[in-house]
Parts: sequence; structure tokens; C-alpha cells
Amino acid sequence: MTPAWPKRTRETKTVRPSKGAQTRKKILSHAMQSAARHGLAALTIGRLARDLTMSKSGLFAHFRSKRSLEMATINEARNLFASQVLSPAMATGEGIPQVWVLCDSWLGHIERRVFPGGYFFTGAFFECAERSGPVEEAINGMVQEWWGSLKDAVRRAKDRKEIDSTIDPRQLSFDLNGTLISAYWTFLVENNDKVFNEARIAILAKLKELVTDRIPARVFESENAWKDYLKRRQAGIDKNKETPTGILPHLGRIRASASPVPPPTSSQSSPPRKRSIPHGLGKLIKG
Repeated sequence: MTPAWPKRTRETKTVRPSKGAQTRKKILSHAMQSAARHGLAALTIGRLARDLTMSKSGLFAHFRSKRSLEMATINEARNLFASQVLSPAMATGEGIPQVWVLCDSWLGHIERRVFPGGYFFTGAFFECAERSGPVEEAINGMVQEWWGSLKDAVRRAKDRKEIDSTIDPRQLSFDLNGTLISAYWTFLVENNDKVFNEARIAILAKLKELVTDRIPARVFESENAWKDYLKRRQAGIDKNKETPTGILPHLGRIRASASPVPPPTSSQSSPPRKRSIPHGLGKLIKG
């Protein structure tokens, strides 16, 4: 019996974002960039409407209130920060590499001017830290998420005995975060990109003082030696079929950098088992 395939209709076509969703995304993108420069207080529906050549009523229809616009803008900034800083670190094997990638990615997102101003994570936090309300709680939540991620990464490195057992994870996180914030402030004062490289060297020197003999001393001879070590270690993780926490968003990149699996020898009685791929990841890996 020939199966009755459904006729191709509009419902079976690829669903694309509606015009309204695209407009909302455009508004939020501009709002986030504007808030990064001028702060949330300067973020008004009238100002956005002028910048985007929209009517106030048309823009108001997407958010209904300034508070809703502010909350949506903060969430957009949080998602961008997570994709630029937190996700790369979570795709790295636990231990010292994850601590490094968190710090390196944090500096990188400043270097790349992901946020074109110093408001988010510095100005916004100091402005809202001692206030109460939905907006203030959302800003504080963003910073707490970063602070918690850094402390957790340090704690896991200590649990893996890659950091000296006498080290207090909170204190080390405090020192590392202080180096990052100092680098950002120095950059804002001097407008010189070399400060980011200096910060990376300082972080690497700090880690060198605290690691155990599980980390070879030679890898701290230079930043290039350290990065080569991280690449080899990441390849080893993939080769040994370990799956670091949060690896799925970057599975394709990590698989591409891993050592190829050698073909079976004649002495093997059965072919090696294929690694199972979670449902829905086929396109991600091929891409």
C-alpha cells in the first residue's frame, strides 16, 4: 500500500521568524548597545524610536513599558555574555583549563568590544548593587552568575588536585577577578590594548605559583607553550571519550581538533563500537 504523504503546504515549510520577532530582536540589539554606552537610565522608548526611525507607538507595542524594555535588554546582554564567555569555558575540560578559559574569554570579550561601553558588569553593577527591584536584581544576577562560575571552576580544579590543597577557592577567584577588573579599568584609562596581554601573563604567573605537579612545569614557560598544552589536553579528552560539562554547544569544534581514531588491527575480534551521538546533534557535527 502506497503511503499517503502529506501535501506540501505552508504549514510544512521551514518556519521563519515573524516580522514582529525580527523587529523585536533589532530593537533589543540596539537597546543593548545603547545601554552599554549610556546606561539603562538613558534607555527610553522615545530615544530608541528616533534611533531606529520607528514610531513610538510601534516600538511601544513590543514592550508596553520602560521596565519591560529594560528587563529584555538585560536578558539580551546576559545571553550575549554567556555565549562569549561562559559557554567556551563550559566546553572545556574541568580543571585548570576551565579556569584559564573563563579568564581568557572575559578579557577577549572586552578586547572585541562585545559591549561598546563600560556599563554592563562594571557601571551597572556598582549602580545597582545596593538597590532593590527587578532591574537591580537582574543586573546583580548577571554578576553573580559570572562570580559563581569562576569560583566553581577553581573549586573543581582543586578537587582534581591540580591546585594546591591549601588554596582557598574563593580567595583565588577574588585575586583572578581583581586582575580582570583592573585590566578593564586600566584599558579605559589608557586606551591601550597591551593591557590585556599583560593581564593574561599575570594570570598565568598566578596559576604557575599554585598548581600541583599534575601540571607540567614546562607549560608555563610562555603563553604559547601554555596554549599548546591546552590544545593537547583537549585532544586527549576527546580521544579518551570523556565528555566535559556543557560540551554540546561546541561539540563540532572539539571533535575537529581531536586526534583521529586509528583503524582496527587484524588482532581485534570485532570492529570498534561507534560513539553514539545524542539525538539532534547530527547536523551540528556535520556543520
